[in-house]
Amino acid sequence: MARLRRSLPGAPRSRVPRSQQPLPHTPQALATVTVALLRAADPSNSDAYYAGIVDALNDYARRYDVDTPLRLSHFLAQIGHESGLRATEENGNYSAPRMREIFGCRGGRQQYDRASDDCRLGPDGAPARLRPKLWLNSDQYAGNPERLLAYVYANRLGNGDEASGEGWRYRGRGLIQLTGKSNYAAFTEAHNARSPADPRDFVAQPELLMSELKYAIESAFYYWDARTVNALADQDDLEQVTRAVNGGLNGLEDRGARLASIKKALGI
Repeated sequence: MARLRRSLPGAPRSRVPRSQQPLPHTPQALATVTVALLRAADPSNSDAYYAGIVDALNDYARRYDVDTPLRLSHFLAQIGHESGLRATEENGNYSAPRMREIFGCRGGRQQYDRASDDCRLGPDGAPARLRPKLWLNSDQYAGNPERLLAYVYANRLGNGDEASGEGWRYRGRGLIQLTGKSNYAAFTEAHNARSPADPRDFVAQPELLMSELKYAIESAFYYWDARTVNALADQDDLEQVTRAVNGGLNGLEDRGARLASIKKALGI
């Protein structure tokens, strides 16, 4: 995994443009998760809940190098927005129009037209449907999470075909939802490398990301590390951090408000 290198005495100076170098508040400074910091990230949970997860957060923050003030600030702001700092599981229980909006169109949700309950027209003049069965066989998928996720995640993210059911088995779970068999396999490898005394197989037991809160927490750190978000956090670049986590800029205002609250609590 990519990590920032600290310069040694006498080493050549970095050729990275100054605008792209880490800000001068020293990435060597360390930060610790506290109940007060978690309340700054999301005030909706109880102090008792936060006291129960502080140790796990600090442990995995150290193992995944999310332990400087800026890295921790951005991490907690993103997690606060994504899940409210709680383990969540992809539901998949949608009405027919909603499932078509989320999963049905080429180009994503913005290509769905609510007025017609169909995708916008493609270059060939026909609706640009990515998954036509959501229209042709809607009764099989609407209100049926297991069938829907088996279909929409089939032959993607390391999953087998629809009949394998792996799209449902490896649905999103965790503080940032880890999705797809290949991601569960990669998380298994990362966890076992960092925690050799606690070997796990999250492909064989994907439900551990919900039944064991510490793994839901660690999976978020893995997600962050796999996308090398630390380097973006070192630049204090909220938009790029959000793109790395979310794939777009959904909820940017809320993420920014949480970030400001955490920074204030940290005095940065």
